[in-house]
Amino acid sequence: MSSPLTDLDELVLSCRDERAKAYLFEAVSSYRAGAFRSAIVGTWIAVCFDIIDKIRELSIAGDTEAEKQAEELEKIRKEGDISRALRFEKDLLVLARDRFELLSPIEFIDLERLQTDRNRCAHPSLVAEDQAYAPSAELARAHIHSAVTHLLQHPPAQGKYALQRLTNEVDSEYFPTKESQAIIAFSSGPLRKPRESLVRNFTIVLIKKMVKEDLDYKQRYKITAALSAISKMHPGHYHNTIASKLSHLIRALDDTELIRAIHLLTFGVPDCWGNLELDIQQRLQNYVKMLPSDTFEEIEGILSFEPLRAIAEERVNRATRDDFKNTYFFELPGQIADRLIDLYLSSRSFDQANALGKQLMMNASDLTPVHIHRILEGVQNNSEVRYSFELNPLITSIRARKQIPESELDDLLASNGLSEFVSVGSQDA
Repeated sequence: MSSPLTDLDELVLSCRDERAKAYLFEAVSSYRAGAFRSAIVGTWIAVCFDIIDKIRELSIAGDTEAEKQAEELEKIRKEGDISRALRFEKDLLVLARDRFELLSPIEFIDLERLQTDRNRCAHPSLVAEDQAYAPSAELARAHIHSAVTHLLQHPPAQGKYALQRLTNEVDSEYFPTKESQAIIAFSSGPLRKPRESLVRNFTIVLIKKMVKEDLDYKQRYKITAALSAISKMHPGHYHNTIASKLSHLIRALDDTELIRAIHLLTFGVPDCWGNLELDIQQRLQNYVKMLPSDTFEEIEGILSFEPLRAIAEERVNRATRDDFKNTYFFELPGQIADRLIDLYLSSRSFDQANALGKQLMMNASDLTPVHIHRILEGVQNNSEVRYSFELNPLITSIRARKQIPESELDDLLASNGLSEFVSVGSQDA
């Protein structure tokens, strides 16, 4: 059975800052030599250097508070003011927790114990007459572990600053829409080694944007790419967040907002459907079953989502002419094409035939040979379609897409009483 203790060399390698890493290496060396007081002092020095360097990093990134603290540090260094330097060191953990959110309240307590024990080790405090303070090996090791896991391995931004930075990154016009590229974008920032709270909060922010804001297609794809990247980089934290928060967020949506919840599913946000509670799944199923006409074009994406496909197909089979008004499909699914052709061939007026003829023309490249045969064979049975204005543009679009050979198309037209639409070359022949 492997040891539950974290390897000390791995802890050293986990440090981000090189100076902090050097001091922690000295602390680990002291620990292995049995010099536990030196190990604790070295660990505290590593913590101090790490916080100071993170303040400088944040200052360079434009954080106003960090700039102020960096200026104070530089002034102390230039003036060689020992007393101010000691006060600054004394308040360093409070600064890291309250001003920059580098530490959580629990992590602060652990590192405050390190600071207290460092003072005991570095100053001539006696616990009894002629007896110096002698920390145990276990205490020294615990402090080394806390320093790395709470602070030294993390990037400078972890609180509200990090969350805002990540949100701004996704909102950027240049954030990628593919998962692999989003992983690259996040790999050197706050998500490289984040705290669970940052992953949780960032995931919740992105989900809320998806279900509460009116987004265009590119924005949805960017958020989906970001959430997919999080699920790959930090699967445990991501899954726990989705499992505990998603149903609550969707349950709070009004009926008019449910289409945004559908976007989570159809755009491929990971782990959504299986982590929805049964009442939410049922609500979304009923929504698709009665999908409003003004969102009917979303049926294209729903048909590609397996858990809702059967219900979506039922909705397509009940689609009316009103459902197809002002709709646009990127790729016309076969089921929708079938229903559209049914309605087209059963048109009761020129207006109806023209409206659906335009819809078929826009998606002519998605019509299969079977669809084309159905249309041309059915035209002669409905005079409203046969003599509609849009029939000629529809046949022209079908010819241009070359879904079936031109000679076959001309034969099909001629055999169905549509000889006037046969190409000139075929007529001459």
